[in-house]
Amino acid sequence: MLVCALLFAGASIGCQSSNRAEKYIPAEDLAESAVRAALVDWREGKPAGQIERMKPSVQVVDTHRPAGQELVEFEILGPVAGPAPRCFAAKVVLRNPDAEERVRFVVVGIDPLWVFRQEDYEMFTRWDMVMPEPEPANPDGGSAASASQEPTRE
Repeated sequence: MLVCALLFAGASIGCQSSNRAEKYIPAEDLAESAVRAALVDWREGKPAGQIERMKPSVQVVDTHRPAGQELVEFEILGPVAGPAPRCFAAKVVLRNPDAEERVRFVVVGIDPLWVFRQEDYEMFTRWDMVMPEPEPANPDGGSAASASQEPTRE
């Protein structure tokens, strides 16, 4: 449902004139604050997701964080060119395993603000998001996993 709403919003923006679409581009300082909040939460060990302490709220999408790897410190390097009007580069220092990387974030929307790691944003806009396979249902209404045997044909 959430993905559908975001897709509708994105499609609506694409169909509007450039003046109307501009109102969906967050101010640079607000977008940078959203990236900072996402990085602070990551450093504190919180998973990507909703950040409600900001107004407007922030939704973080970052599927590229390796499990168990910790963010030790970060520095927002500033705005950069990218696939959307509000993109930021950041230097991150990681532990477990140790690494120093430069990552890019894309910020879109009004309320909530969406902070995507650039790779996730590009996957999303190309419809490449990895979605879990639904579990097939049995004709009796139960899941296939709970069935004790295959149905027979007569």
